[in-house]
Amino acid sequence: MGGLTSVARLPWPARRLAIEALSLLPRAALSIKRRPFLATVGFGAVPIGAAREVDVALLGRIVAAVARRLPFRAMCFEQGLTVQRMLRRRGLPAVLHYGIDPADGMRAHVWVSLDGRIVHGGETAEEFTEVGCWG
Repeated sequence: MGGLTSVARLPWPARRLAIEALSLLPRAALSIKRRPFLATVGFGAVPIGAAREVDVALLGRIVAAVARRLPFRAMCFEQGLTVQRMLRRRGLPAVLHYGIDPADGMRAHVWVSLDGRIVHGGETAEEFTEVGCWG
C-alpha cells in the first residue's frame, strides 16, 4: 500500500482487512488513552466468533501497513489489540501478550500469538519478559 488512498486498488479480501483495521486502530488508540489498562486489553479479547477463513500473515501485514499511515501513533499496543480482535472475530483464539524489558521496566512491548505461535509483534518479543496475557 502506498497510502490510504491505495486501499481501493487492493484485492477485495485485503481491502476488507484494511478497512476493518482502519476502523479499529483509532478505537484501540482511544481506548489506550482513555480507559483503564484492564478495560483496554478487553478491546482485543472479544468473544471468539464464527470461524471464517483468513490469511493470518496478511492480516498482520495489513494492520501494520495501515498503522504506519495513520496521522497518529499506532504502535505495538494499538496494533496488537487490533490484530487480536480481528482474529478472534474470525474464530481464532488469539492471545495478546504484554511484556516489559527486564533491564528497563519503562520499556514495554505487545505481541499476539495463535496456538502458541507469535503471529504479530514477534520481531522483538524475545527482548521482553511477559507480565500478562489476555485472550
